[in-house]
Amino acid sequence: MPAELFRTRAKPRLEPIRPQPEAAYAARRRLLALRDDLLVARPKRPRRGGEPPVFFFDPARQAEFEAARDSQNEAVDPFAERIDAEIAALCESVEVRQMARAIPGLRDAICRGKCTALAALLAVPDDEIVLVLHPNERWGCRVAVRGIDAVNPFQVLMLDAVSAEGDYAPRLPGRFAAACRAADPVIPAGVPMLAELPYQLLRPEALQHDGTIPSGFTGCDHWLWGWESLAAAPRRDGERVVLLGKPAFPLEWEVERRFPAMAAEATVVQMLSPFQVAERLSRIAGQPIPPALVRRERTTLARAA
Repeated sequence: MPAELFRTRAKPRLEPIRPQPEAAYAARRRLLALRDDLLVARPKRPRRGGEPPVFFFDPARQAEFEAARDSQNEAVDPFAERIDAEIAALCESVEVRQMARAIPGLRDAICRGKCTALAALLAVPDDEIVLVLHPNERWGCRVAVRGIDAVNPFQVLMLDAVSAEGDYAPRLPGRFAAACRAADPVIPAGVPMLAELPYQLLRPEALQHDGTIPSGFTGCDHWLWGWESLAAAPRRDGERVVLLGKPAFPLEWEVERRFPAMAAEATVVQMLSPFQVAERLSRIAGQPIPPALVRRERTTLARAA
């Protein structure tokens, strides 16, 4: 029998399994370095006193200004790859976003470096409670949100969550909620994704003394536009407050998100009774608001074309 059969092969040496650091811990070191580099490389430059931004009165100086601006636009951003990597990490993990918000000076460095996408991600209200009130119909709820980057996706996910609690609000087709909820959603070709939103969202300052919402364009100064960040909703007593009103014109929204790689959630944690809604409205209006029960028309919004 050949001697090779009796030879024993040496077992390969296995490297010890080292636990990988958590995503938030690993990202903290990178974000600290990014903060310091942004502060050093992009200092805030004050304008020279008395010098206007455009030198239209001096052709030579205007030409210098245009040349300098063009060279800045053509320059390659040395932080582009690092910023893209951090955006991906922030979209993937809510823990990374929460950790990033706790880093001192990071927001200032991001704003100074004009990293608008990073600033928008840090402004996303994660694990916050949003108080939703419909003053004219006297119903309301508290919704826990995570990963919702704008007002329109919030309305879609809020309506989807409320529909599971009862017949409070119009229903939207489920495909809209799926497109706003999933990370990197897959939308079948040929499926229309134009949603007709039933409500105009407003800041609490839009509430009138009688506890109702003004109709038409009267309260447009207090509208929350669909593209605005949900962080634009102000806080009252520790929770963000939004009011629901009738739109002044048809609100049609082509369902899309700024950060489609970020999963989003909206969960109803409490449905308020008419008396609880009246109590909250009274605190906002600064005077007693009666818990009048208003008859609601039940509709199903299935139009999406």
